[in-house]
Amino acid sequence: MDSATSSNVDWGAVALLAMIAAAIVWAFVFFVRQNRKDLDSLEKTLKSDSEENAE
Repeated sequence: MDSATSSNVDWGAVALLAMIAAAIVWAFVFFVRQNRKDLDSLEKTLKSDSEENAE
């Protein structure tokens, strides 16, 4: 009987951990995408500035 009660899973805690993990993954993906956009913008600006200076 003890083994039956000890194998019970607190599904509320599991759901909370799953939601936290999903939020962390979403935040990481958002962060990487935003950094990629910023990098593309910076490269475009630097290329434009170097072309203006070359003229």
